[in-house]
Amino acid sequence: MHYQRLASERELLDGLAQPHAAILCGGTDAMIKIRAGLLNPSLVLDVSRIESLRGIRRNGDAVEIGAATSETEILRSPLVRDTLPLLGQVLVQLGSVQIRNRGTLGGNIVNASPAADSAIPLLLFDTEIQIVDRSEERWMPLESFFIGPGKTALESGQFIRTLRIPIPREGGGSSFHKVGKRNALTIAIASLGSLIWTTEGTISEARLAVGSVAPTPARLRSVESALRGRMLDDALVADARQLITSSISPISDVRASAEYRKNVIGDLLVRALEAL
Repeated sequence: MHYQRLASERELLDGLAQPHAAILCGGTDAMIKIRAGLLNPSLVLDVSRIESLRGIRRNGDAVEIGAATSETEILRSPLVRDTLPLLGQVLVQLGSVQIRNRGTLGGNIVNASPAADSAIPLLLFDTEIQIVDRSEERWMPLESFFIGPGKTALESGQFIRTLRIPIPREGGGSSFHKVGKRNALTIAIASLGSLIWTTEGTISEARLAVGSVAPTPARLRSVESALRGRMLDDALVADARQLITSSISPISDVRASAEYRKNVIGDLLVRALEAL
């Protein structure tokens, strides 16, 4: 296995043209897979020094974050704190300080874990990702990027340059909760993020995203539509719990049963609605 630290996107594209090449961004997922024998690249391409893949900036009504920007840099950004506070609230729960110093949003979404915490706020914000290869640069909704556990729409020879996150309008109530087997460094058994706007006690817009209860992190569009226009009262809370538990089909595994995951997601939505 050969290692190469890159300085430009041109070098990255050249490297990706080689057989069995893999990108190393923060390495918090890739190195574990390499050590476990789940990933066996002949060439490791370290993109952490490519300036065009780093940085946080405002572009009109959106925040753009380079795919190789560390989670710690994002947490320290005044722009993120002011415009996307939910993202910071989620990232501070992600792993340890050491992991956040190395981990990146780009690496986290390419890893495509169904339990990826960072995917929840990114889905709620209708994030788009910029995919680059030798022939084109294009934007894709993050919601379309996830295909299955560990699988994405990223093809051979392609990489992610930037995440574009639209700044949500003011007045929404946001929340993120996850349940795991321990209090620290936990992988979610089930997680729910919400972004909800109300007008005179009526839900005018609702966005819901879940993790660990489907093959990929997912928006619950049908539940969002059912909540829109409803009065925020006890009857809605009861109906919403039934709606969300019937809209997901989680699996049972060594960490939790499918029925437990359904109950947890129902409880988390009730908590979010009661907080409003």
